[in-house]
Amino acid sequence: MNEVNEKIEIKEIVKSCRSFNLVEILNVIIRSGLTRAGSWGFRSPFIMVKNYAFRFTVSGMHHKGHVYIVLNGLDLFDIYYTSNQGTIKKISKDVYIEDFIETLDVNIERIAEYYR
Repeated sequence: MNEVNEKIEIKEIVKSCRSFNLVEILNVIIRSGLTRAGSWGFRSPFIMVKNYAFRFTVSGMHHKGHVYIVLNGLDLFDIYYTSNQGTIKKISKDVYIEDFIETLDVNIERIAEYYR
């Protein structure tokens, strides 16, 4: 389950996840720089699923659609990149908080040539 090209089943995913604070995640994104998040086309609606999953919409160079963030049982983040219809396009599993923004940026927007 939760393979690429399947529909996301968020109710199933959150059964094995830990709750987290939406404000803390938003603060991590904001502290990384609004310019970076802005380059992703990061926009509302921001949806929290019972304190277990956070969803937002992006329109980046690499990914356009929804991004779901969950905190797994290892206290690491799993990030699901889906279409607007909920089809999983990519999954980043077991992401440490210190790699969180970098992982999002690489999968949503980053163009390597811009950083040379």
